Amino acid sequence: MNSDSMRQLPYQGLAPIYDYVMRHVDYDEWAAFIRDVFARHDPETKHLIDLACGTGNVSSELSLLGFSITGADLSESMVRIAQEKAALRGDDSEFVQRDLRALSGLGPFEGAVCMYDSFNYLLELEDIDEALGQIISILKPGGLFVFDVCTERNSLTYFSDMRDRESGPGFTYERHSYYETDVRLQHNDFEIRFEGDETLYKESHVQRIYRLADIEQRVKASPFELVELLAEFTFNPGSENADRVHYVLRAPGAAT
Repeated sequence: MNSDSMRQLPYQGLAPIYDYVMRHVDYDEWAAFIRDVFARHDPETKHLIDLACGTGNVSSELSLLGFSITGADLSESMVRIAQEKAALRGDDSEFVQRDLRALSGLGPFEGAVCMYDSFNYLLELEDIDEALGQIISILKPGGLFVFDVCTERNSLTYFSDMRDRESGPGFTYERHSYYETDVRLQHNDFEIRFEGDETLYKESHVQRIYRLADIEQRVKASPFELVELLAEFTFNPGSENADRVHYVLRAPGAAT
């Protein structure tokens, strides 16, 4: 059977199947960890912005924990699904389409989070500088910002050359993940077919796997204070030996 192929923006074709592809993720654990971080450093925080929120899975869990949530994501398709899911739950969380580097007009918020290695999609150090500047501009004085990144250990262990294929309700996808060690780029290429549609949808996701020292340098160059660097959903110190680390930053000014 002949079929056409269509290259799409990241998370455009993946959006309708994202929750299925990511169904292994324990979003309860993610939200509980965020709750614990804020309880440790800023227990009065209630109004959060969930940056790079995707389809709103972490947003939903945080809402259930009592936080008031605004979600923002670059992908219009992902935001639309997050809005639809919130409406079905009767959740009053708001979702908007925004780039991490263009957040003016939002907030101010008591705190901010950016989960699931979304900061790795910022491909240059200058992009991190821009994002940190934008995030600090929408936080109240003393507000916390929590984000995570994947380390090179994670890419080398799990994604140096990984292929998988899976069928879900009404679709089939193939994924090829590979890591370019010389330029520290993690690639995740998807090919997606939907039942009743002969088009092969293709999209490529690229992340830069930064040295933690380089990120720390950008944080130090920003107005943020580095409060903690944590390893993999614990309060143990984060390092290159962890697969994922969480940064806890504080905006300047009086703490809430």
